[in-house]
Amino acid sequence: MARRKRNKNLKGIPAAIMLILALIGGFAERGNLMERMSGDPVQNIADTVATGQMKVTYLNVGQGDCTIIQTEGHNAMIDAGNNHEGKDVVDYLNQQGIDKLDYLILTHPDADHIGGGDDVLEKIEVEQVIMPDVANDTMTYEEVMDDIEKENVPVEHPKVGEEFGFGDATFTVLCPETDLVSSDDTNDASVGIKLVHGENSFVMCGDASEKSESAMVKRFGSALECDVLKCGHHGSRTSTSEVFLKATNPTWAVISCGVDNSYGHPHQETLERLNNDDVQVYRTDLLGTIIATSDGTNISWFSEKE
Repeated sequence: MARRKRNKNLKGIPAAIMLILALIGGFAERGNLMERMSGDPVQNIADTVATGQMKVTYLNVGQGDCTIIQTEGHNAMIDAGNNHEGKDVVDYLNQQGIDKLDYLILTHPDADHIGGGDDVLEKIEVEQVIMPDVANDTMTYEEVMDDIEKENVPVEHPKVGEEFGFGDATFTVLCPETDLVSSDDTNDASVGIKLVHGENSFVMCGDASEKSESAMVKRFGSALECDVLKCGHHGSRTSTSEVFLKATNPTWAVISCGVDNSYGHPHQETLERLNNDDVQVYRTDLLGTIIATSDGTNISWFSEKE
């Protein structure tokens, strides 16, 4: 498939487009997450995701991860942010009219990825949890596992290459390889997927490092090519390696990280690699919540902030 270069300019979005954003995204242009959620009426998902469309929301949860995928009548979520973001994530789901998730993918047991999972499991119907077969000895992990058991949600530890479908979208599991699953380094136990909607594709791999990325390149090669890459580990220098970037060959990249976070994410080395490959970068620390909508051919971008 030939790469399609689309309009990549987020800055200076016309007022009419920002109005559309407010309608489809269900949040005001300014304010913190709770203020955005309380500022607009709850909208039904049928009003926010048109027939034949897919909406991918990179929710601004600070130094954490939470991605919500909506197709007509079907929903999935990847990670749930930190513990203190869980209720806000649930409020956002409610505002979007989402009362059921086909899949809740918990990429790995780090708190900034699964911390809000207990709130989601308690308030939102979840049909299936997908997560790696690796444990963590933290209270956060135990709380999430307790709620999975209490809500009687089936858990699948996916195999690389396994495919799942929901609505008119599908996703293929890219990682982790079984020899990389270890409680000693939970980042490389991250579940990664390639999400496909029509001709458009999105790759997201949790906190997978260069080691896991190299394994993906070895197994999948050019099949990793995508339109949108969510940079691993919040833009850390340990992820989005040169070899992985060449294989995925994205037009756009999204980085989820907190404002002035103590880790220095995203690292300059990552930004330089992306810049050298002419990849347009969108960051939640600068733009807040970021939304990509796919009609199966084109991808449109919206952001909370200009």
